Amino acid sequence: MAARLAPLIEAGVVATCATLDAEALFSARNSADYEQLWADRRSAYEYLPTATLAAEHGLTLVHYDADFDTAATVLTFDHRWVAPRGGL
Repeated sequence: MAARLAPLIEAGVVATCATLDAEALFSARNSADYEQLWADRRSAYEYLPTATLAAEHGLTLVHYDADFDTAATVLTFDHRWVAPRGGL
């Protein structure tokens, strides 16, 4: 299970909630640590809402970000690179 979840978490396609955020942020040792934990948790699910909307509405998502390739491994939606990866 961990081998399957780790790439999704690292790619930022896993969601969280306020309760889990509060528990994770409780472990911060100082304000800098808190800010870093907060930033990491926010970016952890930045792409999921967009991919979910595309899946729910049968839309093709045009993007320039490999995180959407990862999201497509767990959600069913069409997606296309706006330009070849590394081309911009």
